[in-house]
Amino acid sequence: MHAPPLVSIVIPVFNDADVIAGALDSCLRQTLAAIEVIVVDDASTDGTAAIVERYSARDPRVRLIRQEHNASAYQARRVGILAANADHLLFLDGDDEFTETAAEAALEKATATGADLVQFGVEVVRRDGRTGGPFESRLQPKHSSLTGTDVLSKLFPLDRPAQGQLWRYLFRTRLLADAYALMPADLVLPRVNDLPITFLAAAQATRLESIPDRLYRYHFGRGGSGQKVRDLSTASFYAGAIRSIDSIESAVSAIAGTSADPDLVLTTYASVRRAIIGYTTHYLAEHTRADLRDAVFSDLFTRASASDIVQSTALHFPQAMDTLAAHGGAIDLAVRPVRSIMLATNHLRTGGISGVVISQARVLHESGLHVTVVAREPGSDLSSLPTGVEFAEVSEDALGTSLAQWAAVCVEHDIDLVIDHQWQYSPSWQHYALAARAAGVATIGWSHNFAGRSLLFGLDRLESAPRYFPLLSHLVVLSPLDVAFWKLRGMPRVSYLPNPPSSNLLDAGVVAAPRSSPAGRRVELVWWGRLQERTKRVSELIDVAEHLDRLGVDFRLRVIGPDWRDMTAARLNAMAEDRGLARRVEAIGPLRGDALTAAIDSSDLFVNTSIIEGYPLTIPEAQSRGLPVAMYDLPWLAVTSENDGVATTEWGDSAGLARLIAEIVADPDAYARMSKASLAAAHRELSHDFAAWYRGLVAGATPPELSPDPTTDDVRQLVDLFIAFAEEHTRTRTGARRPRPRSASARGAATGGTGKTWRARAEKRIVPAAKRVVDAAPWLRPIALKVRRALTAR
Repeated sequence: MHAPPLVSIVIPVFNDADVIAGALDSCLRQTLAAIEVIVVDDASTDGTAAIVERYSARDPRVRLIRQEHNASAYQARRVGILAANADHLLFLDGDDEFTETAAEAALEKATATGADLVQFGVEVVRRDGRTGGPFESRLQPKHSSLTGTDVLSKLFPLDRPAQGQLWRYLFRTRLLADAYALMPADLVLPRVNDLPITFLAAAQATRLESIPDRLYRYHFGRGGSGQKVRDLSTASFYAGAIRSIDSIESAVSAIAGTSADPDLVLTTYASVRRAIIGYTTHYLAEHTRADLRDAVFSDLFTRASASDIVQSTALHFPQAMDTLAAHGGAIDLAVRPVRSIMLATNHLRTGGISGVVISQARVLHESGLHVTVVAREPGSDLSSLPTGVEFAEVSEDALGTSLAQWAAVCVEHDIDLVIDHQWQYSPSWQHYALAARAAGVATIGWSHNFAGRSLLFGLDRLESAPRYFPLLSHLVVLSPLDVAFWKLRGMPRVSYLPNPPSSNLLDAGVVAAPRSSPAGRRVELVWWGRLQERTKRVSELIDVAEHLDRLGVDFRLRVIGPDWRDMTAARLNAMAEDRGLARRVEAIGPLRGDALTAAIDSSDLFVNTSIIEGYPLTIPEAQSRGLPVAMYDLPWLAVTSENDGVATTEWGDSAGLARLIAEIVADPDAYARMSKASLAAAHRELSHDFAAWYRGLVAGATPPELSPDPTTDDVRQLVDLFIAFAEEHTRTRTGARRPRPRSASARGAATGGTGKTWRARAEKRIVPAAKRVVDAAPWLRPIALKVRRALTAR
């Protein structure tokens, strides 16, 4: 006759006929003989029960309890606990084993210390028989001894992955019975059925002791762990983890009510819940077939709030955010009235995007909307922020924390709509759009540059952006050609809108009369903006100046603007001095307001060397003061379309740009015509009813003429431009010198000719060059094929 058991071992099983013998053998080999093994068969349909019965017939320490219906391992463990006779209890899964000393070593520690819980080490055995690895390391005890509320807080540290495996501990049986007593007797938990009870037990325990011995042998991949999601029922099984952690909410509240630190209990539970939600999302994102993801994520969003899912995933598994974002859904702007708008940007500083954000904030505020500007980086200059417009900063480095701040701003300011001015530049814009969507807030993406910018600089934004288009309620671009491009890339909700006038333009206004020609005196040239070499090619102003000097033009060129990452005023002045042009070229730093207006008014012509722009505010600012504009040809720019105050030459052709300037300033009639045309263009830019456009945009009622369908001509021009961008990127990457371009005629009033267009050049080199584009950007292949068909059909 066996002595009363000192340790009960509870084994829940379901269809474990292939492995249960190994589990039972490991129990019966225990060096502690005073054990009982309670096998709870959860309605197996294979030979599991028969195997257990044979063991029971040989050794009375083995008992079989059969459940009539499958009720999950959670219920099987409950039945085993209630049937247990020992004061201490171990759990064993049917596909795992104990080492021979497991029961004896764990009980010895519990008896010696009076611990409610004894944690021990685990050996993880993979399918190929190897052991060790990161998962095994995470399962080892981290604390030798814990008391009081430290048991809960240290076993489940805040905002860390939750480790709740029951089989890592020897429990005081009473502790488990008390935990189950707090739960519904008929609860069924198919997934994550151990962590709820582990958490409740830890919340009530007063002492934990640990031993380093690896007493449990866990076979990874034998059971339900690490399986692929190949159908919706499997996905539903894994998503059930959220229901499991939600099921203990009332029990946690009851424990908190009697705890010495109720806030700790509730806060820790919320943290564990986030960990489970984040892991569930990650698992489904990682293991679900692509064609099932829409349905799987739709189901997932019925298990928890969208905000909980997004923020938990960002906190614990940010790598899964892209997959989650790819299966979001846009909010229909026509459904929800918009009263409060967030303008999102990296920061508010000088010019560029900041200038547009400030101008847009002013227009929207004057239209009666509540406006909040939100910066994602520190260091904003708020001196130009319009009165009545609020400001907030979301600048945490960690994505989870940053998105939590983002969501808090949406709630605090009652945001209805986000206009994201960084979507074209930020690799994480989709995460913020997803967080806004989870809060019921729509997102509009606002472009500030031509779509080809990414190809020019070797970025992958063009390739990845369409994956997240379902999140955008609308996309606003700065040129009709951009509309064509993004529609070809699969974004139907896209419109062209120009940028609102800058504060400089509004404050200074448009001068009344054209300017007088500088013929017969020194010509004053001006450039202003950020000293950005990468896109604005500021150093090429030195080349233009050198060519002007060789042409015998008497001139001075002032370069106005703040230093940037790749260029400074000091460096530019040093370059001018090295070339013997110090008396001709001077970078004078930034000017603002009246000082900038005075500098423009004392100039004769605005020079622009940018190679990629979206809607440069400097052009209408210059033209409002009657200045002609000479620049590199950027044919997509809407602001230069039908604008005879602008003359252009080909990219990088500094000699051609110098000749163009010389021709304009040497011909009083041509100069007068261009100055008059500049004023007309400035009046046109100021005549737009931006308030009406914006009201229509936020209401989902953008005029169809602002969203034209792509034409064959659009496709030809796009491919030609992208060929040029691909070639320029290749030259920049390899360090090759740019070949001297062909000279181009001035477009507009200076010469009266149109010059060679980008489209005409495309037809001559499309066949040999298209392959280079497709090699650089394979996702452009459909567009290239359309061009080929269009050209061969002519």
